[in-house]
Amino acid sequence: MAIRQIKSGKAAGPDNIPAEALKADVAVTASILHILFNKIWDEEEVPKDWKERLLIKIPKKGDLGNCGNYRGITPLNTGKSSTGYC
Repeated sequence: MAIRQIKSGKAAGPDNIPAEALKADVAVTASILHILFNKIWDEEEVPKDWKERLLIKIPKKGDLGNCGNYRGITPLNTGKSSTGYC
């Protein structure tokens, strides 16, 4: 099941739900996500938050005035990241 494959020990995304919370009771989480995904399917509307991304710039070594000395990361909402294995 995809929920078990979510990596633990990572920072929570914009939804502030840690992976450990979802993995604490996989059956309950799967049931809740099933309801959510059915609603998305029926309404043919993906949540707005899932379409937007937060870009966080992580500085690398070197001159911070050089844009090339940063790498970007985009944390995902935990619910959205669980769909990546479907």
